[in-house]
Amino acid sequence: MIVHSFKRSPRLLLESVNKSLVPKIAALREIGVPESSIRFLLRQYPCVLQLKHEKFHEIVKKVVERGLDPMQVVFIHAVQVFATLSESTWEQKMEIFRRWGLSSDEIMLLFRAFPICMSLSEKNIMSTMDFLVNKMGWKLTAITRVPSCLSFSLERRIIPRCLVVKVLILKGLVRKDLGFGSFLNPTEEDFLDRFVIKYQNQIPELLNLCKGEVGVVELGFASEEMCGFKQL
Repeated sequence: MIVHSFKRSPRLLLESVNKSLVPKIAALREIGVPESSIRFLLRQYPCVLQLKHEKFHEIVKKVVERGLDPMQVVFIHAVQVFATLSESTWEQKMEIFRRWGLSSDEIMLLFRAFPICMSLSEKNIMSTMDFLVNKMGWKLTAITRVPSCLSFSLERRIIPRCLVVKVLILKGLVRKDLGFGSFLNPTEEDFLDRFVIKYQNQIPELLNLCKGEVGVVELGFASEEMCGFKQL
């Protein structure tokens, strides 16, 4: 695993394993980080291990203080996020989420569930939130329960799937309180099986809607029920 990390980050070859890697890995083990997460860190974020000892320990302390569980792999994601973000950038990201009405506590809940949300660009966050809240009409609480949705492609994944599900809801074919995760997280094949092919007899144009070949207006939804979808 360490050899693999060297390939990802050659600078590690210049450092003494005993003086650099081992103490950092030992520090993670000390607070309960499992071997699987340590291997994940070595494989995915070897640059974190290049940090100076003081900086590395400072970051690990920050992550612990923010309530992340060392036993979970999200702890490693959080370490990587703090390793790449400056204090000013962190505050900028906090402010972006505050614009959408989230409190500092709510943002921290978001971060604990999906640390990568703080690494997303302002454009990515704003455009995705605008679509989900203003165009889809979904509540913030629904979004914060599945924060990983913020990292999905808006054009290729979020918009097509949300349009399909919105139509199914308006047709009474799926329940209104369907959770985001149930249709945004599945693979493309699973989504098509569960939400498109299954209802093709009732709505033959559903696959075309998913592909972006027809709009909601062509399906007969030109009312306010579609929450501003006329322009999509």
